[in-house]
Amino acid sequence: MRGGIVLDPMEWLLVRNYYMTMLPQLNFSGDYLAAELAPSFCNYDGDLREFRWDVVNVVMPAAEVRPSDDGLLIAVEGYSVRLLRDWGLNPDIVVTDFDFMPEELINCDCLVLGHAHGDNIEYYPKYASKVRKLLPTVQVWPRGCSLLIPGFTDGDRAVYLAYYMGSREIRIYGFNPGKTVKRNDEIKRAKLEIAKALIDRVIRKAVGSNTMIKLIK
Repeated sequence: MRGGIVLDPMEWLLVRNYYMTMLPQLNFSGDYLAAELAPSFCNYDGDLREFRWDVVNVVMPAAEVRPSDDGLLIAVEGYSVRLLRDWGLNPDIVVTDFDFMPEELINCDCLVLGHAHGDNIEYYPKYASKVRKLLPTVQVWPRGCSLLIPGFTDGDRAVYLAYYMGSREIRIYGFNPGKTVKRNDEIKRAKLEIAKALIDRVIRKAVGSNTMIKLIK
């Protein structure tokens, strides 16, 4: 992929305004610098349409159930990569911002959608430079080889991605906004509530379409 791709500009604007309003204590100004930096680490020259998107299994860190063997397997964060390996599975795609067991991604034979934003500029290069296949994702308009997916957390971005790629069935494993895995503080809880609202929004968008979304513990 040479230039930037925006999956849905109007949805991105709506979602960005929403999470910036919900978390005004965060500084989003660094997102623009991150969008400038991220494309320099892009080493993926393929096309996302090469993957089979018909059935998608999205595995989040709180997953307790081994996902089905059929369909595309998307792990959310390095922690979920480890979960899947413990179950004898390897993800096809990982959606991450490199802040939860990023070392699991270094030797992963998968496509890593590495998210760059204002809060991870300092450590993004450390891991992005070591990933075999990296397609950067960003939170503001892309400047080069990068992808702008509506959403805020890694989990809801993964669901948005599957929806926009035309999946017929999306199975979400382990999304539990009441269960914190990485940390438990006010901002993390707020982020989980935002993720819940955005995933619920995708579910509503899917009503009447050819996409069926299932939530599985």
